[in-house]
Formats: sequence, structure tokens, C-alpha cells
Amino acid sequence: MGTGILALVLITQSQTWNYSWLTFTSVIGLILASFLGVWLLPRYLRRLRDRLALMTELANPTAGPMLATLPAGLLVLACAWGRIGPELVPNGVSLWITTTLLVVGTVGVIAFTMVWTVTIMRSPMQLSDIHGGWLIPPVMNLLIPVALTPIIFENPNMSQLLLIIGFGFYGIGLFLFLAIFSLFIARIILGDPFSGPLAAGLWIPLAPAGLIGLAALRLQQAGTATAVPWLGANCALGIVACAISIGFGLWWALFAFISFRGIRKTGTAPVQPGWWGLVFPIGALTLCIAALGQATNIMAIQLAGAGGAAALFACWAVVAKVTFTTR
Repeated sequence: MGTGILALVLITQSQTWNYSWLTFTSVIGLILASFLGVWLLPRYLRRLRDRLALMTELANPTAGPMLATLPAGLLVLACAWGRIGPELVPNGVSLWITTTLLVVGTVGVIAFTMVWTVTIMRSPMQLSDIHGGWLIPPVMNLLIPVALTPIIFENPNMSQLLLIIGFGFYGIGLFLFLAIFSLFIARIILGDPFSGPLAAGLWIPLAPAGLIGLAALRLQQAGTATAVPWLGANCALGIVACAISIGFGLWWALFAFISFRGIRKTGTAPVQPGWWGLVFPIGALTLCIAALGQATNIMAIQLAGAGGAAALFACWAVVAKVTFTTR
């Protein structure tokens, strides 16, 4: 997920500033993310062999929601192939790969959210069990509209139906996020400070903050390009959604930074592979800022997107180094 979102940020920056080397690096990022997906997929699928062990893991409040990274990762790859794929392979091939990943990822999202929700409702949970990872299952629904947009552009005759499907999943992600986020806030206020790998979960709300605005903007851009009458002729709805979600995201980023820094001072949250929980959320918010900069052509917002891209790459590089040097 982290490498895929980095590739998407790089291609967006390339389109904003017209730097060909950023396009090249985004293609490298897509290839690397795809390789990691192929390498990690069997590790996830092996869990399906033992249904009892899988259900036990799903009921675990710490590990259970993290299993959602499989369908979420497939959807990030679908987004990346839809935007970057035509730079690497013919457009038809890229669209076929995007559609396949989108369908498989969507089925995984529906199956996982249903099973995980029923499982946690039947398990004895405490407020102290909630952490940032609980936001991943609802938030991955917001990736589906983003992955749908390249398909909508290429299929204008189906655009109204695809847009309705996209907004449907947008509603699922938005309302489920608000529900789980309320519990997460209660956990922060009433519970002990997070420590260890769970501390990185403080940054996860940046992911929905970015995706809520980005998905709305991409859907409206697709609707405008395919002349869908009920979305209007401009991107006002998407721009407003981006501005609202970025405002929340920047506020939460400052809060997460202050809180995370305090936890780091206690020595309970050293740099570790669990810090991948920072990469995708930062990338999602950066992608939203960059998309807003493109849509409005406001230099200040475009520069903010470039700054976010630099911070994202630095974060990705640190976490990647720690991941591949830790034994």
C-alpha cells in the first residue's frame, strides 16, 4: 500500500510540474508495488487453509483489522495501474489489469468487512482494544471510487451506472469511518497512550481525510468528462470536498505529530516495520492536496502537494530501510 500510494503521488507531481523523471520513478514504483503484491499474496492466502485459525485471528482486536490490508492493497494497485499503467503497457492492457484488481479487491472488501464486523460483534471487546488499525476496514471502501474512475473515462456509455456504484461505496466508507472514528476518539481520550506498533496508528485518520476528498473529486471529474447531467459541468462538489477533508487532515496531522512525538520520547515506539502505518495515510492526504492543486491551478496548493510528496518519500525511504535491514 505504501509503495503504491508513493507511485500515485509521483505521477500526480509529474503531471503538475511536467517533469518526465517523476513519471519514470512512478513507473518504477508501480513495478515495485506490483512485485511486492505478488510476493506477499501467497502469505495472506495461506491463512485460508485453516478456517479456525483465521477466525481466531479475525477476532483478535490487534491483528484482525490488519488483515484488511490485503483487499486494500489490491485496490491501491488497481488505482496505480489505472493512473500509471498506460505509461508502461498499452492502455487496453492497463485497463484490463485495473479492472481485474478492482473486481477482486471489491469482492475482498465486501467479504472482509462483513465477516470482520460480525466477528467483533460476537467477541468480548473493550474500549482499550480499539486502535488506528480499526479504521482500515471501513476506509478501504473509499479506494473503490478512486479505482473506478479510469474505467469510467474509458466507458462513457456506462458512466452513470459506474458513478452510482462509486458513490455507493463512497457512502459505505464515509459513514463507517465516522462510526469507527468516534470509537477511536473515545479510546484516545479515555484510554492509556498507544505504544509499540500501535502508536503508528495515530496517523491512520489521514488516510480517510485524503480519500474522502480525493474520491469525490475523481468521481466528479469522471462525470464531467463523460457528460453525466446530474453532476453538473464543473468540479465544485469535488473541490469543496477536498478542501473540507484537507482541513481536517492537516489538523489531525498536527495532533498526531504532537502525540506521536510524546510517545517517542518515552522510548516505547522505536522505528520499526510497523511504521508502514504512517506511509499510506501521509500519501493519501498528499495525493488529495496534489489533486486539488491540479483542479484549481493554485500555486500555493501545488507547492504544498510537492512538499507533502517530499515528506512522503522521506518517510517511505526510512521505513523501507528499516524493514529490509531488520531480521
